[in-house]
Amino acid sequence: MKTTACPMDCFDGCEVIYQNGSCKPSVTHPITQGSLCKPFGYLLQEKNITNDNIDIVLEQTKAVLSQKNKKILYYKGSGNMGVLQNIPKIFFDKLGATIAQGSLCDDAGGAGIQWGRQHNTNPPIEELLSSDVIVVWGRNLTVTSKHLYKLIKDKIFVTIDPYKTQIAYKSEIFFQIPPKGDYSLIQQFNNMLNNRSFDDKVLIDLGVTKKQIENFINLLQGKKVSFLLGIGFQKYKEGGQITHEIEKFASNFNVFDGINKGVWYLSNSHYPYENRISINPKKTDIYPSIDFGNYDIVFIQGANPVVSAPNTQKVIKGLKKAFVIFFGTTLNDSAKYANIVIPAKTFLQKKDVRLCYGHDEIIHCDICQDTTKAISEYHFTHYMMEQFGFGSLLSLDEYLEPYSLPAKPKPKISFIKHNIDPILPLDISEDKFYLLTSKYENTLNSQFKSTNDVYIHPDNNYTDGEKIIIQSKYGVIETFVKNDLNVHPKGLLFYAGNKLVNYLTPDAASDMGDNAIFQDVVLKIV
Repeated sequence: MKTTACPMDCFDGCEVIYQNGSCKPSVTHPITQGSLCKPFGYLLQEKNITNDNIDIVLEQTKAVLSQKNKKILYYKGSGNMGVLQNIPKIFFDKLGATIAQGSLCDDAGGAGIQWGRQHNTNPPIEELLSSDVIVVWGRNLTVTSKHLYKLIKDKIFVTIDPYKTQIAYKSEIFFQIPPKGDYSLIQQFNNMLNNRSFDDKVLIDLGVTKKQIENFINLLQGKKVSFLLGIGFQKYKEGGQITHEIEKFASNFNVFDGINKGVWYLSNSHYPYENRISINPKKTDIYPSIDFGNYDIVFIQGANPVVSAPNTQKVIKGLKKAFVIFFGTTLNDSAKYANIVIPAKTFLQKKDVRLCYGHDEIIHCDICQDTTKAISEYHFTHYMMEQFGFGSLLSLDEYLEPYSLPAKPKPKISFIKHNIDPILPLDISEDKFYLLTSKYENTLNSQFKSTNDVYIHPDNNYTDGEKIIIQSKYGVIETFVKNDLNVHPKGLLFYAGNKLVNYLTPDAASDMGDNAIFQDVVLKIV
């Protein structure tokens, strides 16, 4: 029997037992608790890339990277959450390559959190388990945290989201606000807390009532409250500022008392440990606005920018111009543009440590299967370092050693409230729509069984299966309608993994955190 971890990019970070050639959920892990999700089953069914001549592939890669005066981009995704996935950065930085920085996911929110409390770390999970009321803000909890939800399913919930998710149905109060309406909603919450009058027009625009707000504030008063934050509200130019405003509001309920006792986000899971892989790259470019066509050689590791990055048309155009080296486990949409494909070992085939941004549990991963037809990120980097004369890496165990040592204690917090300029909602005229995105139970980011349909509120008078054309100033798509009463009436909802939606999204970054601002766009059906 061996132990490993689900490698996928999600909050739960489940522990897996490998025995007699099959994977089973750990029954002793405090989050996994004897079950694994549907996407994990899809992961096991994937056809992984292999090559009988790994040595030849490495020689070809070395030859391409050895070319003089070539602009090289190293672009890493989060297809595997093991700590050793970051180790190729050491080689590419020494090579003089440009390292992609920032995020397509959560950096705006992380920057907003650090602005207020300096450290983006989560409380111990015990704080959540002892809560009376849990506010779920911009997070599709029952999909993104299936296992964690089982531990707290009997709590009192409040949900704030433009999409009526399953957790919204289970909530005592649900605020279905327009996208980017979070700032305006918080101002109305503050009016209630400070005995100021409400702005009736703002309430109408938000689609909420005074009674809802009164009930909400009364529900939180005198209770142990926790806030589970997702990433939806920070997919805007001012995403960091919106996150800070949410934390400012949360601070009224004793969630910060020298430490973080009650706000969960995508935390910096490396904080408690020495990170021996960390580098300060000499040359960088930011994920949201990278133009692949500006580089001679693009090295993509564990990523799928053709689906996941904004402005798909620009992404594809750039990849067609560059020499692309793809390093991954499966032939995804981006691998189709590769000149060289390097098969990466799967999570079952390499030693690693899995940290989690949703809780503090760590998992040490054993080698469960042997293969000579793929290579790990560590051994790829070791080979390249020696071939280019850059010296040797530490041993694999030396990089993993810090995660066997006691963790640093949670950081002390002195929460600082910053004043920000008012954040205006997007200008949506009668014939325009917001772009909404949500996680989907059959996908994880760009992996597995996605849907390319658009989900629309029935009040917009489209029929199921109707083909429509949607455009933004960045692109245009044709797709099919599915009516959904849960979608905000002025929203067009696309589930994560939709291969069309990023033809519509802007290749621009947030004010804070160099994060993609996918939803900061106005759509029109033409």
